[in-house]
Amino acid sequence: MMGIIELHNGTQAQVADYNEQEILEYQGNPLIEALPPIYSQEEVIDHLSMYPPYNKEERYLNDHQRVHLISRLLHYFQAIPIHLRIESSISRLIRTGYTYRNPVSSTYAQTFVDNWNNIQNKSFDKSIIQTGQTLSILGVSGVGKTRTLQRILQTIPQVISHVSYKGQALNHYQVTYLKIETPFDGSVKTIIYDFMYQVDLLLGSNYFNRYVNSHLSTSQLMPIMAQIAKSINLGMLILDELQHLKGIKNSSSAQILNFFTALINTINIPLIMVGTPKAMDVLQSQFRQARRSTNMGNILWDRFEKDAIWDLFVEGMWKYQWTKEESHFTEEISSALYYESQGISDIAIKLYMMVQLRAISSGKEKITTTLIKQVAQEELKMVQPMLHTLKCKDYSKLAKYDDLMLPDMEDLIKQERIIVDQKQVMDSLQEGVKRKNEQAKLINDAVFRLGMLGFNNDVAVKAVQKVVSENNQIGALSQVVKNAFLLLNNKEERTDKVISNDLRNIIKKGEEQQLTAYQSLLAADVIKQDYPECEVS
Repeated sequence: MMGIIELHNGTQAQVADYNEQEILEYQGNPLIEALPPIYSQEEVIDHLSMYPPYNKEERYLNDHQRVHLISRLLHYFQAIPIHLRIESSISRLIRTGYTYRNPVSSTYAQTFVDNWNNIQNKSFDKSIIQTGQTLSILGVSGVGKTRTLQRILQTIPQVISHVSYKGQALNHYQVTYLKIETPFDGSVKTIIYDFMYQVDLLLGSNYFNRYVNSHLSTSQLMPIMAQIAKSINLGMLILDELQHLKGIKNSSSAQILNFFTALINTINIPLIMVGTPKAMDVLQSQFRQARRSTNMGNILWDRFEKDAIWDLFVEGMWKYQWTKEESHFTEEISSALYYESQGISDIAIKLYMMVQLRAISSGKEKITTTLIKQVAQEELKMVQPMLHTLKCKDYSKLAKYDDLMLPDMEDLIKQERIIVDQKQVMDSLQEGVKRKNEQAKLINDAVFRLGMLGFNNDVAVKAVQKVVSENNQIGALSQVVKNAFLLLNNKEERTDKVISNDLRNIIKKGEEQQLTAYQSLLAADVIKQDYPECEVS
């Protein structure tokens, strides 16, 4: 079992566990041997797929509870072929980058000396063997780029601690990946500072504070960044939101791409670039970077096709249904969801959540194609232009829509929850009024019966109220009377007046006076005579 050590800043680093490598190029390199094994497709599917817990009985919970359960769908993740392709590319990318960076080799230490000279000379040394490569992943917002990267990176420990390797002391940290965002201002210096800040967060170092106010030029900071990357044995650098370069000057855009080209050439750190279709123009504008991006793959991530993979994705999500009336997955449902989401996974999941929220809050409690279309028209207005353009598969047009905001489920859940809560409050108020009326009637009926048994009215009221409050529910009248009767007898709260009003005593005294039971009760004013007696002539 692999050990975990906690750094002083709270980061948990995995103690290196070295695995023998079957591939020749990977053998004898602790940075590669400490990585997880090369997974088979079946293992990748198991690692990436995520199915939240679900129980059909949850469909019968209260409205306000089911609204919370719907949020589980945000964690649903179904592995599909493109995920396997990206995982395989990343697996090869990180190992290839480490091939010529072996901390137990004779040349490893020399690279730090060479790079120190670069720092002094404010330049990069390009004389070493160049194995660094890039992978670009481009796709419209919502297809799952960021989520897929997160799931894949979760299979790789981000920080690995090396103590010794085959009896040789190492004392190295290995950061397998680091993710930074492309700056809006197109500044290389901003990227370098962000890189330092992310390293500090991860390892508890102090690079950012040391250099942010140093007034060093970009050319002076670049070899320093390279030296830091070497010292932490960085496996790969992920540059997200590459489309930000589209909105800045061509010179700044070229400067950033040239910087990363030099970084890759110098220390063999693989680069993963992630962006929307707008980033395609950025890559194609720099022929050298476009050519390099084909080394490991230039993945253009399109939406789902309406095929078996789409049905696999939707059927897996369809079982997470919290409406009281279950709707079965049909071709009609599948087509409606595809048409309204245009095969974009994030929109499909959120639309499915919206439909369930609406079904619950409206009291319809069933998912239908009509409801799917209605909710899509009302809640997806902001992305309708992009959805329409997707039908044409025209990426040049898509570029102007890739900044559109996808549905914010937190806001929508809050809105629908307010409706559900208001409905719940009204139901509770009406139920409370009904319960109070029933309770008052129960108390009055029970007190009347106890009065027939000869108990004083005030005493009977107190006893019945005590019994009802203790049970905290409205029970059968006979049971309430019985419990109150036992309570009064046990406490001996009957008075002489109570005994004198006992029906049995009244009837017994009447018999002594040769009166019928009716006459005795009438004389004692227990019952009333509806019509006065009169003699019939």
